[in-house]
Amino acid sequence: MSQDDRDQVWENAYLLFVDSAGYSTIVRANPRDLAARAFDLVRERIMARVAAIAEKRRCYRAQLWSWRGDGGFFLLHDEAESVAAATAAEAGAALVDLDLHQLRAEFVHLGVEGILHLRVALHKGTVRVPHDGRTGTVHSTDLNFAAHLERATPPDCLAISEDALLGYTGIRERFRRVGAFEGKQVHLLLARDHPLDAAAAWLAARGLDGGVLLHGWHERPSQQEKARLINAAHHEVVDLGTALRTGSYYLVTTERPAHYRDAVLRFLRSGGHYRAVLLDPASRAAAVLSELRGEDLISKGKRSLEAFALFHTRYPDVADQLRVYQISAFVDFACLAIDPESPGGLLLYSPYLPSPIAGGIVQRGDMPHYLVPARAGALFDKLHQALRASCAPEAVIRVL
Repeated sequence: MSQDDRDQVWENAYLLFVDSAGYSTIVRANPRDLAARAFDLVRERIMARVAAIAEKRRCYRAQLWSWRGDGGFFLLHDEAESVAAATAAEAGAALVDLDLHQLRAEFVHLGVEGILHLRVALHKGTVRVPHDGRTGTVHSTDLNFAAHLERATPPDCLAISEDALLGYTGIRERFRRVGAFEGKQVHLLLARDHPLDAAAAWLAARGLDGGVLLHGWHERPSQQEKARLINAAHHEVVDLGTALRTGSYYLVTTERPAHYRDAVLRFLRSGGHYRAVLLDPASRAAAVLSELRGEDLISKGKRSLEAFALFHTRYPDVADQLRVYQISAFVDFACLAIDPESPGGLLLYSPYLPSPIAGGIVQRGDMPHYLVPARAGALFDKLHQALRASCAPEAVIRVL
């Protein structure tokens, strides 16, 4: 008899995943022993809740199969499927309705900095359990789906697949269908004091169908963060904007630490190439844009060219690898591109907002910025196409 023949296969097993959202933030903000004590309490409370409802429902198996520092999952199974379904659903609901708030109060009592959030996900399916009982080698596509659903669940919510909800015969009024995830319909139950309704909470966490995940900032990332982008480059950096005043200043600043300049020098000396593309200060577009925005882009552009020239003078060994170009057409966005032609390309993209708005000029650094990776697919491709058009040989003139 093979090992697979000795394995147990459980049909209609209920998989309850729990995660402490924001775990790493709380760990960083507190002494190690205090954070460990706090999350030991989370684990104990979650285990106690599942055990209590399993005992009440007389569920044959309600077992913690895996736990890491911030969460884990339970496997619930009974010959009467409705018993396992009710145990899992009621435990999940109690975690976001009752235990979450009690744990928050205990965190305050312990002096823990930060707010605890829980994500809970429930799915049912078939699970193959090894004959030796090793929980780390449980095999199931349904287990993978449940793990993915937990990561997609909004904080302070219970997400339950329609497969799992169909087995639950209890009250369903608080469960709201919110959409599909990996081909399965999902319903959401929110903590009673959740600030959003179910549909809005799901959209806030998942976005609209067909969207991609991005990182966004309400303003330009700091010099140090932009230096991290440069440090990630291997072959090419393209910096496109109207005046590039901030980027050129970073290259010649006497302030310390000079994170951005140091990163650019390392990149250039490793063989990389940097293209800076800005609006020609003498162009008609620069004059019109300056008037429309109430901003002296002409003077800013000239000072940027002076700064780039100073960089060339100070670092002649890499001067030919940092090239400066001018364009005469309107520039509607800024973009710092890292290896844009490679599969691992990154675009730090910022669309220009109209200015003035709300009675004041919106500076370039105050505009939203988005980091778009190549894996964003069509979105990256469209932005990359706009970048290439703005920097095409026939559109630019090299000045340094």
